[in-house]
Amino acid sequence: MKTAIKVRKYFKERMNVGGCCLHDCKTYNDDDIGIIVCQHCREELEPKLDIISIWEYLDQDADFEFPDYHGIKMNIQDCYRDREHPEVHEAMRSILRKINVDYVEIENNRENADFCGTLYCKPKSAELKAEIEKYPHTETLNLPEELKEALMKEHVSQYSEEYVVCDCNRCLKGIQLGGGKGYHLLDLVFGDVQL
Repeated sequence: MKTAIKVRKYFKERMNVGGCCLHDCKTYNDDDIGIIVCQHCREELEPKLDIISIWEYLDQDADFEFPDYHGIKMNIQDCYRDREHPEVHEAMRSILRKINVDYVEIENNRENADFCGTLYCKPKSAELKAEIEKYPHTETLNLPEELKEALMKEHVSQYSEEYVVCDCNRCLKGIQLGGGKGYHLLDLVFGDVQL
């Protein structure tokens, strides 16, 4: 919540703030540009107006004062819903360099990402695949809690570093449900994380 207040203040000092596409339904002018924080907002706004991710915006802001995390190592988790958005991948990694985070890639990232936390996670083991097949046409979000937790733990087990950074709330929830020490990039960028 602290980060959300800082982000809103940052943008209010620079432009009119429209709010969340899900909660603050608004009409838009033809020349409006949407700065999106989450993948859901992109899916909702993309047909209606031009958009840019918050990561691209912050990466281009020469006056932004980035915190310094002193070379701490973190795995980076890309979101499944960002697979077709290399501009997001590049901006995130540029920001991680600016905040002095030594990020470590996982195998299925960027255009091969197969994770959106509790929304989507592809099982790796035959045992979990068999268990999930008992729930046909059921999204990850709606699986029984113990199965969802097992799926998240399996995903988290691939991380080589103690900490994981992501840019998606669903990814963060999944990482944490699986026992991982996950952090949202916004919390890092706006200095709300003590490591």
